[in-house]
Amino acid sequence: MTKKRRQYLVKPKLQLKYLSIIAFVVVVSAIMIYYSFLDSLLSSPGMDQLSAGSVKNFVRSYTSGFFWVTVIFTIIVLIESVFYFHRLIGPLFFFEKVMQKLAEGKFYVNVHHRKKDETIELATNINKTIKSVRNAVSEDRKKIEIIKAAIDNDEKDKAKHLLCELTQWFKTQE
Repeated sequence: MTKKRRQYLVKPKLQLKYLSIIAFVVVVSAIMIYYSFLDSLLSSPGMDQLSAGSVKNFVRSYTSGFFWVTVIFTIIVLIESVFYFHRLIGPLFFFEKVMQKLAEGKFYVNVHHRKKDETIELATNINKTIKSVRNAVSEDRKKIEIIKAAIDNDEKDKAKHLLCELTQWFKTQE
């Protein structure tokens, strides 16, 4: 069963930052397009034959239409961005929570993902890592119990050998 995250702004500060950047890019692009098209239209053949009032009305109509198209386009892009960020930043927020639990030594966590999340491969790799760490910790705990039993039974050589085996990876990590 997949969990549904219904909160679309899980990291509002981060998501609003990127929405602002997208809105800025759309508006700046629209302004550049507006002036380049307006210049092309006003310098096109036949425009010099129109009266000043006709040109003024043409520019007003063009500006009004362009403004509303830009507003509608910007709204559509921002709404789509919220949904996209939900599929991208939502899982990242969840990964942060999982990593925080792992840092606290809670190895029972798993990473869940939805079909449309943009981070499915990352979720799969994190799950594999958690499972591997969980298995290693479990094996080490079993070895520690065996070492404790060996110490209790006064089998110091066996305990020493098992302890060396257990800590071997410390010696290889330099």
